[in-house]
Amino acid sequence: MSDLSPEPPDSPDATALPDSSEAAPSEVAPLAAAEVPAEEALPAKAPPNRYTGRFAIAYVALGITLAAAVTGLIVLVIRPGYHPGPSWSTWKPPAGNSQKVAAAIADHIAHRYQLSENGGQLVAVIASPPQVTSGTQNIAIKAVAVRKAPQSNTGIAIYGTDKAKDYTLCGLGSHCSISTGQATQTRGRLVRREALEIALYTFKFAPSVDSIAAFMPPPPGQTSSSILYLRKDDLKDQLHKPLNKTLPLETPPLPSASDNMEQSTIDKLTLPHMFTYELTALQTGGAALILDPAT
Repeated sequence: MSDLSPEPPDSPDATALPDSSEAAPSEVAPLAAAEVPAEEALPAKAPPNRYTGRFAIAYVALGITLAAAVTGLIVLVIRPGYHPGPSWSTWKPPAGNSQKVAAAIADHIAHRYQLSENGGQLVAVIASPPQVTSGTQNIAIKAVAVRKAPQSNTGIAIYGTDKAKDYTLCGLGSHCSISTGQATQTRGRLVRREALEIALYTFKFAPSVDSIAAFMPPPPGQTSSSILYLRKDDLKDQLHKPLNKTLPLETPPLPSASDNMEQSTIDKLTLPHMFTYELTALQTGGAALILDPAT
């Protein structure tokens, strides 16, 4: 006999399969259902998205931080003894470009300075870009050359005018002199006080301006005047404290009034920066303003 003959039915390795033709239909259906449960027949669900939880945690943390900041601000403002820092001045010009700000400052300051108790403005103040008028032409000032005092041995300092502003203080008399009243040292100091106040306001509220030249009114009967030329760094200490710390008088004094309270401050901040001037044409066009220390 060959080894390939089928094993007898009693062999333990043989699997007895039922004859499908003999199985009743009612016995087959339950077996099929049991072999493939309904839960396993459906596709597997994707795991829940973990980023939603992370975003929720981030939003909660952000909300807590914002709430803490608002609470801290409320406590800071309403806590007993809290006082905000003093403002630099009680008035400030409207926002705008440097020329608009300078014009507003000139108008505001000019009306504060009076000739006498009966009124009358001390000088008119005109703000302009760095330029001079020759006939009907406006000639741009392209540079300022400051000749230092001979004993300083520092030569000549040259400054550009891209960030400069000019002010003309005109007394409406001949050659812009003050036509009424008596020319005195006290009145001259008052005019310098006005130019100083203009410079302080300009440097504070027109941050793009780094220098000003204030053309002062000449003494009656004279044609030449002097210039107060100030750079922003010259007043850096005064710009970091309220204006009334520098000029404590709320109302400018009259030309005839004593100025003992502010005299030393005005002289200290203005006299070293007073110059006589002349103009010279530049070969490249425009003019240069040549400044020499005033005697």
